[in-house]
Amino acid sequence: MENNSLKWYSALGMGLLYLVAVFAACFFGFIGPVCWAFFPVVAALLGSGAYFWLSARWKKFGVGTFSALLVCLFCLATGEAAGFLSKAIIVAGGIIADVVKLIVGNASKKGLYAAYPFLAIGNIGWIVNLWTRPQWYIDGAVEEMGQTYADGIAKLQNPGILCLCIVLTAAVAVLGIWLCGKVDKKSAKLLK
Repeated sequence: MENNSLKWYSALGMGLLYLVAVFAACFFGFIGPVCWAFFPVVAALLGSGAYFWLSARWKKFGVGTFSALLVCLFCLATGEAAGFLSKAIIVAGGIIADVVKLIVGNASKKGLYAAYPFLAIGNIGWIVNLWTRPQWYIDGAVEEMGQTYADGIAKLQNPGILCLCIVLTAAVAVLGIWLCGKVDKKSAKLLK
């Protein structure tokens, strides 16, 4: 970590705040199936503050990977995001975010704008089984939320909805970083 003012406990705290933001977005799914399928969009907005703050101070490779690993470890510990593919997408989102940030500029605002959407899109891994294992997902929705909810999920199990979720998540991630730059002036000054 480049800036000596970033202590390991601050990094862990912000990483955990990112995890809490992603997990909190999941609760929107109780409103209805559409909210569940698009929870990564809400997570992109809620998680942007922690990512922005941490990235402004941790100017080397690893912020995205660290954040994604925390989400992945949480999913492993709680039984969420079933299957290898889910976890692989979450972690890949973090790694790709770090690679993009490294290429564009670890210490730049442009780097954050370019990288954060990949981390945010990685959270789609949490629900990717909605599209990759449709019947399994429907069966689980019936058991957990009831037939009406499962019927709503079934209507969302098409590639168009997945593509829309990816695009909206990326767009809201960029918006979140922009808002953070306007609100968190202290962190914004640490970036080029």
